[in-house]
Amino acid sequence: MENTSAPSTAAEWKLAEFLSTYRYWAVFLSSLLVAMAGQGLSTVFPVISQMAGSSAQTIGIFYFGSTLGWVVGAFLAFVVASRHGRSALISPVLVCAVVAVCLLPAPALWASPVFLFLFGLVVGAMRAVYPLAAAIFLVGGRPGKIDFGCVLTLMSTTILISAFAPAVASWLYGFDLGAVPVVSAFLACLLLAVIVLVPAGNLAFDEPPRPRHKPLAPRRRSPLLVAIILVAPLILIFLTVLGLNLLQAGDFEVARSPVALLLALLVLGIALAAFVYLAYRVYRIHGELAGAARSQRLLTPLAAMLIAILVPLGLPVLVMTLGDVLSERARDRGQGNPISIAWLGIWSFILPPIAIAMVQKAANDSYVLGASRT
Repeated sequence: MENTSAPSTAAEWKLAEFLSTYRYWAVFLSSLLVAMAGQGLSTVFPVISQMAGSSAQTIGIFYFGSTLGWVVGAFLAFVVASRHGRSALISPVLVCAVVAVCLLPAPALWASPVFLFLFGLVVGAMRAVYPLAAAIFLVGGRPGKIDFGCVLTLMSTTILISAFAPAVASWLYGFDLGAVPVVSAFLACLLLAVIVLVPAGNLAFDEPPRPRHKPLAPRRRSPLLVAIILVAPLILIFLTVLGLNLLQAGDFEVARSPVALLLALLVLGIALAAFVYLAYRVYRIHGELAGAARSQRLLTPLAAMLIAILVPLGLPVLVMTLGDVLSERARDRGQGNPISIAWLGIWSFILPPIAIAMVQKAANDSYVLGASRT
């Protein structure tokens, strides 16, 4: 696999090795908290400023300062983060928190052009330094292009999750019609971001990754059965909703009948069972592939399971990585690719159960080949 930098004797970090460290998840969670804080505050900021007597032009000063803040954030990322990664992330957060605290006892500052520019500057710097510094940290591990792309993709999902912050900020503002709840939530997110980062220590990935494996005994399973178990709840939920809508269209009082409640409980139980089975399958396949042949590209089963069910886009990234690992093993044995990476990627996003079944089939073949060689 090609590297993102020139050849060197330094160890190359794999996707699984990044995801097995606390520092990666510390940067992930702190990035999420900072993104949510900034996105939520920016949503209700014009309303709060207008309530404090600011004009539209004055409010624009905040956003102008926020744009310039990206220059400051870039400076922190490229100059400071390479040497003092944790300080580069924590410093703008603390400065932003101090400036935000000044807003609570002095509401008149919401209409001060100078203060709004300063506040926008530190908010912009704080929001800019995280994605840029995170990319610098990851490049320091000298990953291959695919590993770097996957690990950065997972990190970028913090921006997608932060899209829920405006709804929360709007609710907080409507709850008290003031800046105190919004700014308090903003400060709480910043405080949590600092708390998460403090134990992380050195955030760079410039040392060799540590070995880690949790192998399980390989076991062949029917790919068709795996796909059916995972797809069945989706089909059942669709048919149930369709049936209830058709009955309601026919003037049947189904929504209030015990039958509707029983159907809802049945669908919920089956969906929960399928969710548990998905977590179990992700756990087992990672352990079994490590049991067949250890690889630093494989996550430990528990870490893989948690990522698949908790991290947005985590499951497609894990499935694509497993497909790449199985293709690499087949090439090492002189075999052709056992799985189409292109189709695996398509099914990973359209219908993950099909992609999981494709991985299971390729894994079954690898177990047979490995046993025959032994």
